Amino acid sequence: MPFIDNTAATPRRRELDQLRTVFDLAGSGTAWAFVRGDPGTGKTWLLNAVAEEAAGEGFLVLRGRGSEYERHVPFSLLVHALDDYLDGLGGDLLAGLGDNRVADLARVFPSLSGRDQTCPQAAQDNNYRAHRAMRALVERLAEPSGLVLVLDDLQWADRESVAFLAHLLERQPKGRLLLLAAWRSGPCEGPLVGLCLCTEQPGVAVELEPLPDREAEAFLTSVRGPRRRAELLRLCGGNPCYLRALAEQGGRPVDRLPDRIVTVLRWELGRLSEPARHLLTSAAIVGETFHLELVRAVNGTTDEQTLLAADELVSSGLIRETDVPREFAFRQPIVRHGVYQLASPGRRVSGHRRAAEALRGAPARRRAVHLAAFATPPDPEAAATLTEAARETMDVDPARAAEWFRTARALERDPVARHEALLGQGDAAAAAGLLQQARAAYDRAWSHEPGRRPDGRLELARQLAMVELLTGHHTRTRERVRALRAEADSADTEAVALLSALGACAAAQAGDSAELLRLAAESLQHARTPPARALANGLVGLGQLQQHAMNQALAARVAARRELALVCDRELPAHPEALLVPALLELLMGGYAEAIVLVDRLLSHRRPAPAAWWRAPALWIAARARLALGEPAEAAELVEAAVELAEDGQARAVLPWALLTAAELRTLADDDDGAVRLALEAVAATGDDDTSRALAEQWATTVRIDVGDVVADLETVVALRRVAPVDPVSDGAWRCCAAAAALGENRFDEADEQARAAEDVARATGLPMATVHARRARAMVHLARREAAAAAECARAAARSAAAAGARVEAARDMLTEAAALALGGNRAGAATVLRVALDEFRDCGAVRYEREAARELRRLGRRTPLGPVPTVADQRLPLSDREWQIAELVAAGRTNRQIAATLLLSAKTVETHLTRIFGKLGITSRALLARAVERERIRRPATRATGRPDAWSAPRTPARRRAG
Repeated sequence: MPFIDNTAATPRRRELDQLRTVFDLAGSGTAWAFVRGDPGTGKTWLLNAVAEEAAGEGFLVLRGRGSEYERHVPFSLLVHALDDYLDGLGGDLLAGLGDNRVADLARVFPSLSGRDQTCPQAAQDNNYRAHRAMRALVERLAEPSGLVLVLDDLQWADRESVAFLAHLLERQPKGRLLLLAAWRSGPCEGPLVGLCLCTEQPGVAVELEPLPDREAEAFLTSVRGPRRRAELLRLCGGNPCYLRALAEQGGRPVDRLPDRIVTVLRWELGRLSEPARHLLTSAAIVGETFHLELVRAVNGTTDEQTLLAADELVSSGLIRETDVPREFAFRQPIVRHGVYQLASPGRRVSGHRRAAEALRGAPARRRAVHLAAFATPPDPEAAATLTEAARETMDVDPARAAEWFRTARALERDPVARHEALLGQGDAAAAAGLLQQARAAYDRAWSHEPGRRPDGRLELARQLAMVELLTGHHTRTRERVRALRAEADSADTEAVALLSALGACAAAQAGDSAELLRLAAESLQHARTPPARALANGLVGLGQLQQHAMNQALAARVAARRELALVCDRELPAHPEALLVPALLELLMGGYAEAIVLVDRLLSHRRPAPAAWWRAPALWIAARARLALGEPAEAAELVEAAVELAEDGQARAVLPWALLTAAELRTLADDDDGAVRLALEAVAATGDDDTSRALAEQWATTVRIDVGDVVADLETVVALRRVAPVDPVSDGAWRCCAAAAALGENRFDEADEQARAAEDVARATGLPMATVHARRARAMVHLARREAAAAAECARAAARSAAAAGARVEAARDMLTEAAALALGGNRAGAATVLRVALDEFRDCGAVRYEREAARELRRLGRRTPLGPVPTVADQRLPLSDREWQIAELVAAGRTNRQIAATLLLSAKTVETHLTRIFGKLGITSRALLARAVERERIRRPATRATGRPDAWSAPRTPARRRAG
């Protein structure tokens, strides 16, 4: 599922509103609403929705559906709609119709057969009498509250039923009647289209077009991943039936279509003539868009036969004309997939062979589709065509290019060409995010022919190492790098720098900080280019950060920034790791805005890197930074894309952390079940990597504690610390969690010990968020000991530290603790003021869970919950002079006018005048609202000058919730 709340528009809302107008059009008489459209477009849903509303207004609703197998039975549609209801009626209702009309009805409806006392005769021999009798019946059923007749699948209705509907529309019956009908577009609808032309009764005709993407997305809320949803939207062309069926299948690639879709397509194909079916199959072999000349060559028919079959297919709605002469396209791409799937294997192979022959001399990309489907080894000519097509397609469709390289290698005899195809397959698979396929191709190229490309061997080692690291095979990377480093010439500085950097990356993933620092320093010593030095400095910074050597980490961070400033954007595709590692360092050290800038340089590049293995980690870093900046909606979009890429590529080094970030987002959204499910999924995604599993379990447990899924006993929390967190902020967060667990068991000494450890981390590193966690832990300890003043002071300090780091949600969370401390100390008014500010912050950031918690606490204090944020507090600087700001701060502190006057050496009258001006500037009318405005301004803009007024708002905005970065 998406990691944000579904905001897709309600499907068919406009059409439903159109149909609702029949209630007004009918008045006290007759009105109609006809719906036509392709199969699966929502006709039945619309009829049912209107019928349910009519039933709610007191209408009698009767439903009937046409049947393809009963279309030759007279009045079968009306019998299906009315007979069961008539069978349960008493004789009083029918008695008023007269014996003759009841007898006429008895010849139509089986339930009334015993009431026919006249000479039997076929109703179809005297339809006039039947029409009059049934109209009288409809009039009687419409008394007193009205009748809604719902008739679906009218394309299969019998001729007599359609004639009666025309009779009703031409001769208005008495009473209130709504006629709702729907049918499929196609060759059978001719007589039905004329129904709305033969009447002067008011009504509405609705033709269902494909759903726009905005509405179609409502059917894909269970499908995880923006790329998957986009592909399903393209395939289904706005058809709700297809969308729902594929969503139930999980949104995975449509190698085999769901039975529901296949059944619909079989019915549509069964109505075609044999030549039309053969032509449609040939068209499916050619592609989603096809030219008649090529289809004719594949089908082996004459031009006249082809045109006649094409006309039949167009009239059936299965294909449509394009703007190009003699070129056509399938109604939806999924129709082409279904027709292709229903064709026999032999028919597909022979069709592709004929298409390839017909396309001789055409561009390689057009022939490659067909060659890949039938060519058998050895076939060097087909292999050369496939290789050429794969290179042309690499930037547009790397997944298809990888498949063509794989097929070309199987068709090729020449060892050199086979090796080149193998390398091409690895590059294409990496660009498509298919990391396991890329790793297998690179590994095979390395193992079987390592000396074939001596000039490219180092680059192959780099590409292989990167995909191995992302797929969790860092052990193999370390072994290979050690062997290559032993063979490398120490004078070859470029090779030494790269190999040392790769070894450092593998050591970082293995949690070996000493090896990481040693190899990173060696890489930095030999690096000669800005990208290489930026990568080396980033690795040095990560190693120093793990050892809490903050001065060295800061120096490496600054050096990496300096080197990256020298890297031009056109160099980025060749060196994505030179940006990724410094971006990760920025994230871990609280440089959220800088991390986003670095990642955006990669993501916004016009031409993506040949091997886009970096996309999943880049998106995750950006998501963590956005979440830290209090932007959960943006973070959710990024992390969902990261999860999708990591799942498709089996990137075990990214997937657990992306899922845990998604779990935090569900926590903010107050979705406990979703958060727990994602947290458990993240732990399972670590596989057999003990280090990753231990870190993931720590993080997942904090999520589960937040939502109340597990009991936070101290032993459980401490037992999870099998591996120390990789950065100081995560360490501080874990210490804070352990302190909370100890307090839950009234173990104050253990809680005090954890708080002291968090304070040691904060002092050693000086990182703002480490300080936040330390002060938060200390505030919790004071609050548990009922030391209200100390708890309020620590919580306030934590909130201001978080605000200084830009962590708006974290700052507001600490305000909840401050409010609890103020209430404990008897300052309920002050607690309410702080809670209102926190509530507005949570609302502004979309932190639903904490917004509700703040609202509950306000109600517990007996205060009304505001409906929304205070409109007078803007994101911009408050328009107050220095003196006005001083007075506003003193008002927020609870001072009276006389006290303010004494403090500032002013008269009480002057203070009153200033307050009048302040109220006018801010558009407020009370001191309480002014206090809220001042408190919000302090949280948003913590830096102050000596005058006490906020400075020029230079403090960066930063994190919402971060546990592992």
